[in-house]
Amino acid sequence: MNHDDADNDADDDADDDADDDADDDTDAELDVTVQTGLYAAEMFASNLGVNYLLNIIVIDDVMWIWYYDRQGIIQCSGINFIQDLPRFMVLLYALQRFELHDWGRNKGFIPVQVEGKQCHEFKIKDEELGVVDLLLHTSHDERVTHYGLQGRATNVVPVTSEALAKKYGNLQDGMVAKIFWGEANRTSEPEILKKVEEIARVHNTVKDHIPDLLWHHTFTNPTSAMREVLGVSDPTTGSRVLYILIFRKLHPITKLHGKELFDVWYQCILCHITLWKEGVYHRDVSAGNLMWYWRDGKRMGVLNDYDLSSLANDPGPRGNERTGTVPFMALDLLTEDGQRGKVKHLYRHDLESFMWVFAWISLRYRQGVLLPRRLRPFDEWATLGAIACGEKKIVFLNTTTAFARFHKDQLMWEFVVDCFDVLDTHAFNRRKQLLRSTKRADKPTNPEESESDMDGFLQSFKNTESWAALSNPPQEPSH
Repeated sequence: MNHDDADNDADDDADDDADDDADDDTDAELDVTVQTGLYAAEMFASNLGVNYLLNIIVIDDVMWIWYYDRQGIIQCSGINFIQDLPRFMVLLYALQRFELHDWGRNKGFIPVQVEGKQCHEFKIKDEELGVVDLLLHTSHDERVTHYGLQGRATNVVPVTSEALAKKYGNLQDGMVAKIFWGEANRTSEPEILKKVEEIARVHNTVKDHIPDLLWHHTFTNPTSAMREVLGVSDPTTGSRVLYILIFRKLHPITKLHGKELFDVWYQCILCHITLWKEGVYHRDVSAGNLMWYWRDGKRMGVLNDYDLSSLANDPGPRGNERTGTVPFMALDLLTEDGQRGKVKHLYRHDLESFMWVFAWISLRYRQGVLLPRRLRPFDEWATLGAIACGEKKIVFLNTTTAFARFHKDQLMWEFVVDCFDVLDTHAFNRRKQLLRSTKRADKPTNPEESESDMDGFLQSFKNTESWAALSNPPQEPSH
């Protein structure tokens, strides 16, 4: 789920001592606000469901309190603790009496030790199930964490629960908890999944290809509350709310290769286009959001993660919002206009993301295993800003042959090349149409897509020889 493997890969290249010294010097020269921001990011990443954090910056005889939460940062006025000693002493008196939850820790998540491992307990009353007990295995190797100050800050953690096991039985692959700060003014992921489930009842391309939401809870602690108390202007703009969702555990698509990868990937594409036509716009296709599971001996692809999705009839923000995971976003959206929300997010942008996902997996993994850093491309895509990443992706398209060395499967490589050849043809045709309309001083064309436009765009990929080859089942050996 919105997890970038590049962030967790060990660096195989050793830096020399000179580089280490240079890094130390750079760290020492960081502005104090940057240093405290890094400390806050570390504290957010180390603890589960943190509501907010407090840091104190002291310069000479003046101190400031900085308040961090997933909506942003608030800085108080400076206090001169020499000239205003009484007020400073009152502040210290108050801070001295703070308990952990006063410092921003979420007191609902209780640290416990289970078989020598750090875990967190969470219990809450539920109208249907009574008390729901969750044991979050926060020390597990499969935990996915987030490093940063703002945004959703998604954590995915293996979880066990007696109450949920009693309702659903012992699930073969187990369960995971998704804990994140969703936008308060956006339709929630549980609400979107209700619509998705309705669509699944009448469309086989969606049925069995969506995540199985077992239980969810929304906390009543919006980040806007502090801003309203302080009288900050526009306190609800960007306000976030903490969610915890429990799903059946799924397998990542990165574990697959060859025709197995193609088959699960294509199942996700079919699910995606059906949902789009029915008014559910996913808008965050990434390698971490394509999953699979076993059902009756067959791998079933799952289009996962709907916390950035929107509905066609949603009165809230949609269409031109900047959503997506940068390394997989369409080139149109990785431009200045795209980042400013001036480019409408269309179906073709999501389908292009599927192509970037396939290239990412097939060039960075071998037999389902992530290659060592020196043998895989695109690491920097995960750390660059949107526009810079877009520029790197254009370089990739212009020098595709240089990346052939990363590929060992000729058919898979041909498919990657064919996909980007189709994308380039469509992009060229759009540029040509734009130039002609500019020459004639025509009004801008309507960016809306019809269902036939969507089908035609997908069909142009299916018409390639490599798609046909990957779609054919393996032939039985002749006797």
